[in-house]
Amino acid sequence: MIFGLLTAFFWGAADFLIKLLGDRLSLKGSIVWTQGAASLIVLCAILAEGRLPWATLDAGVAPMLVAAALSNAVGLGLLYAAFQNGRVAVVAPLIGSYAIVATAIGLATGTEAVSLPLLLILGLISLGALLVMLESGGARGLRPRAGAAAAIGSALASGLSIWLAATYVLPSVPVFDVLLSNFLLLGLCALLWPTQTRLAAPEGGRTWLIVLGIAIGCVAGYGCYNSGLRQGGIAVVSVVATLSSAVTMLLASVVMKETVHGVQRIGLAIVILGLPVLAALREIGVRT
Repeated sequence: MIFGLLTAFFWGAADFLIKLLGDRLSLKGSIVWTQGAASLIVLCAILAEGRLPWATLDAGVAPMLVAAALSNAVGLGLLYAAFQNGRVAVVAPLIGSYAIVATAIGLATGTEAVSLPLLLILGLISLGALLVMLESGGARGLRPRAGAAAAIGSALASGLSIWLAATYVLPSVPVFDVLLSNFLLLGLCALLWPTQTRLAAPEGGRTWLIVLGIAIGCVAGYGCYNSGLRQGGIAVVSVVATLSSAVTMLLASVVMKETVHGVQRIGLAIVILGLPVLAALREIGVRT
């Protein structure tokens, strides 16, 4: 339970800071600097343990580690794009739908119990996600539909990454090694990605604090989540970690005064209420 609570707090806070950083840095700059800082933090933690990263990595596990890291890179990259293009109140719950993806993969591979209530919840949450996508127009240069689409893509890739890591990687690979693979790969991909905008360094102490806050949130959030997965508490962690979208939305409503209207409210309500129910059904399935 404690790992899920900590994950929700750190992920929710980090996602909110990513939204704030979008007004200060380009998408490429945001990813490069935050993931670079996160990689440095994790590397220092590994070296403090008196070892080198991936020193004990088994050759048979390496392909799955790379696959999980690639999926995670896509998911996190799309997460940044979602927050830069869309409203927090819309994209945060959609990103939190990674639980749907992980469950669906589990159902398809036989690693999750199949039940009618579970399938119904999956269908309802998918409907809610589609209703959220109906938002048109934007404020302050936002592209809401592009943001929602990126958020759904992030959930798909992140869900796959989490399932791969929990099933094939974490049983034998240290958590910090998994995190370093994730953050370093995303940072390098963003650095090498061709764009017309040059890579600019963060300007001002406040921007640097936001970058550092995101890096710490990413390391702490993913560290807590993966630690929970390693201890076999997949369902319990998922129950509480889905509250990260609520943390992000709460911060956005208080600080940025964001609101949603019309049919989107119905869609958001379905997604926000459905995610904990989905995770609870997964927990019941595991215990029975």
